[in-house]
Amino acid sequence: MSKLEVNTIAPRTGTTFTLGESGDTVNVGGISGTGFGKILQVSNQVIISTQQTLTSNTYTDLTGASINITPSSSSSRIFLSVSINAKHDDTGSGYGLKFLRDSTAVFTTLHDYTVYSVDGTDRSYSTFQFIDSPLSTNQINYKVQVATYLSREIRFNNAAQSTFYLMEIGA
Repeated sequence: MSKLEVNTIAPRTGTTFTLGESGDTVNVGGISGTGFGKILQVSNQVIISTQQTLTSNTYTDLTGASINITPSSSSSRIFLSVSINAKHDDTGSGYGLKFLRDSTAVFTTLHDYTVYSVDGTDRSYSTFQFIDSPLSTNQINYKVQVATYLSREIRFNNAAQSTFYLMEIGA
């Protein structure tokens, strides 16, 4: 095994250099200072006083849960995290969730009863997370939609806040 010691590696031409060949594994001794996986920007929306009562199994925008972000690189990933406060008003009520990038669903829970209440008097605070790869440097709108199980009544953002975060992660 050979050891190469240098202070700087610079490309001969252009701005890109390659370590290894396609399919090779390149080990980096420490993540600190490598530039991989850094948080490049954070945006958030705190939904405080916007109670929304839903009784529909059709996915509907969650009021206030919409954020625009402009990725700095097409290789960036966007980490989405939403924590939703909900008051279940009907026995056997529940809801499901979608994350949308502009008008395209990028994540949907398996069921519209992913968060479920047996007796209909529960308050839930549930967190959903997803990592998206938009492959774009154009402004993107991310939003949250919810649908209620069997169209039973749920009050979102009732007496407590919900939060929605986006984080751009450098590749």
